[in-house]
Amino acid sequence: MRSFPPPIRLPETLPYAQPVVGTLSNGVALHSICAGAEDVLRVSLVFEAGSRFQRQALEARATLALMSEGSERLSGAQIAERFDFLGSSYEQHLDKDFAMLTVYSLSRHLQKTLDTLSELALRPTFPEAELRTYCAKRRQQLRIDKERVAYVARERLPALLYGRSHPYGAYAEPEQYDELTREGLQGFHRRFFTADRCVIVATGRVGERERSMIGDFFEQIPRSPCASPSPPPVVGGAAAGKSITIEKREAVQSALRVGRAMFGKAHPDFAAAHVLTVILGGYFGSRLMRNIRESKGYTYGIFASLITYRHAGYLSIGTEVGREHSRAALEEIGKELQRLCDEPVGDDELALVKNHLCGEIMRSLDGPWALAESLVEDLQSGLTTSYAETLFGTVKSITAEQLRQVAQKYFQPQCMTSVTVG
Repeated sequence: MRSFPPPIRLPETLPYAQPVVGTLSNGVALHSICAGAEDVLRVSLVFEAGSRFQRQALEARATLALMSEGSERLSGAQIAERFDFLGSSYEQHLDKDFAMLTVYSLSRHLQKTLDTLSELALRPTFPEAELRTYCAKRRQQLRIDKERVAYVARERLPALLYGRSHPYGAYAEPEQYDELTREGLQGFHRRFFTADRCVIVATGRVGERERSMIGDFFEQIPRSPCASPSPPPVVGGAAAGKSITIEKREAVQSALRVGRAMFGKAHPDFAAAHVLTVILGGYFGSRLMRNIRESKGYTYGIFASLITYRHAGYLSIGTEVGREHSRAALEEIGKELQRLCDEPVGDDELALVKNHLCGEIMRSLDGPWALAESLVEDLQSGLTTSYAETLFGTVKSITAEQLRQVAQKYFQPQCMTSVTVG
């Protein structure tokens, strides 16, 4: 029987499956990875049609949501019944830059699943009655959300960092749902759900037959009738060091958000900043958890993460504390940021975080669905090589002194902006 555990060894290489890349007749790139033992597939249509392209608030979100509520050939109920009958599932996802339609299908039902997906992707009708029902429900939900301190803090931090008029800082009000029109949604779909703004990612049991089938349906995606909009202006962190407090006297707790404008995954310092963020607040044993949860008892949980867009990103540190502890919690966050800048990370802590991160990277590539998510994120970030491979290499080689140098560039507490709601 062992009296001590075996040594932990980091893997030498990352088992990343390279995608097969083809191009449909309309110019759409098709990236596919054959993986998994089961006869199932995931197919994602990724359009550069996120909320930053909308002319009117909430237009992008409503367009994506209502695409499945009726097409030229099928009603919304018929679309849902088809997916159900085939044992397929359908998902939507929207962020600032991209809109994504995803189906999961058994291999033997792929053709019928893609036929249904093509109906809602290419020929949605945006029924007026469904639009009005959607707006009424979402308007009420947004009113409820805006009573939650965490929700308000989460939307206000990027608004401070980028400016509310900037597409990465904008947020909506409930009344703006009343301004949406069927014609506006049709126009948004016509301009942005186009071939020159689309990439397709397929994973699972994907072979030549499946790639050909995907091509047959989606080479019908039309090209854009207008020129592509330019990227949003780069933000220089004009709000650095600013702090705001939003009073909600009925709230029992205060929500805190601390952060600064950063950069996307293509930046050469992003992987090192990722490692620092994990040390600071990216796992249960992080410094912020040990200090503000375990030592001070101010909160049940606190996190730090890097939020990325296509052309920018930001650091976000968030928690909820008792109102009486808001100022003290902010001070402790500042101390932990300063400690990253002043002191090299200890050998034991660095080894622990490296092991944790390597495990997370391996998990992020485990199975066809995880591979799809990783590939989609790489394509959305404009990366030519896998970010998982870049991060893996950084994790294995980075030193405590290199981390301290990166922290001094980007994690200085005086450069942070804070929001307190409660």
